Amino acid sequence: MRVVGFLAAVLVLFSFLMPWFQTQTWYGTEQVTMMEIAKGLYSNVTQIEETVKDLSQSPTNASMLFLSYVAGVSLILIGALFGLTGGRGGHLLGIIGMALLTYPILTTTGKGLFNIISYGYIVGGIGFLIGLAGGGKGKK
Repeated sequence: MRVVGFLAAVLVLFSFLMPWFQTQTWYGTEQVTMMEIAKGLYSNVTQIEETVKDLSQSPTNASMLFLSYVAGVSLILIGALFGLTGGRGGHLLGIIGMALLTYPILTTTGKGLFNIISYGYIVGGIGFLIGLAGGGKGKK
């Protein structure tokens, strides 16, 4: 078994329960976990279909941002699950997914990105990097 890749994937899955993003509101700090992001994205598939249909009629930067967001969340989830096998492929998918998820946030917030990301995002990114660097090694 490829222990480093497996443990890195477990770390990433554990980070899904931690806050990935936070924002300051008038009543305090609001935090969002990856589980809440995925639940909000995939719980209403008809809304995603309608949004894609509306954005395809008027190609703008918003359609790229939305598709990047959907692809990023999907690749992060798939990468974490594939990472459990211990190989590097799942972790590479996860890193690509994190880049795709970060793109719309960076585009809309600019330098405020560092005020929004939270420790779950950092732990997840470190887990994917550890899995990419140390995954794939083991007994043959």
